[in-house]
Amino acid sequence: MPALHIRDVSEETIASLKRRAHRHGRSVQQELRNVLDRVAAEPLTEARRKPLNLNTVDTGVAATFDRADLYGDDER
Repeated sequence: MPALHIRDVSEETIASLKRRAHRHGRSVQQELRNVLDRVAAEPLTEARRKPLNLNTVDTGVAATFDRADLYGDDER
């Protein structure tokens, strides 16, 4: 089975995962597999970003722009 190595996890996160695993009666490794399996099973949704609401300094008129208006890069 493939392995996954995660670097630079904070001490607070590790402690929280240990408490969570203990609460569920599992090892940290089992708890992490459970969390990853659950998250991976969630359906992916294409959430549309809310348009930016900008106020111009000169006029104070609210104007709505989306990313394509500002960058024209198709979110790349």
